Amino acid sequence: MSSRPAPRPSIKLLTEREREVVAGLVRGLTNKQIGQELGISHRTVEIHRARAMRKLGAPTLAALLTAVLPQRSKLPGAERIRPA
Repeated sequence: MSSRPAPRPSIKLLTEREREVVAGLVRGLTNKQIGQELGISHRTVEIHRARAMRKLGAPTLAALLTAVLPQRSKLPGAERIRPA
C-alpha cells in the first residue's frame, strides 16, 4: 500500500475575485492594500478571503498559502509574484 498525500484543491474552485484577493495575499499585501488595489473595501476583501479559505479547506492563512503557492502561475498578476 502506498500512502500518497491528498491532492490539493485547485484554485479553479475560486471565483475570479477570490483569485485576485489570493494573489494579493501571495504577494504579501494586507487586506487594506488589496482592497485599495482592487477598488473594494477591506471588509469585502475579508469576505472573499474567508470564502477562498473555506473552498480550499484552509483553516489558516498559512494553510491557504501552502495550498495555492504551487499553483501561483494560475493567479491573476502571476508575473508580479516572485517564486519562493
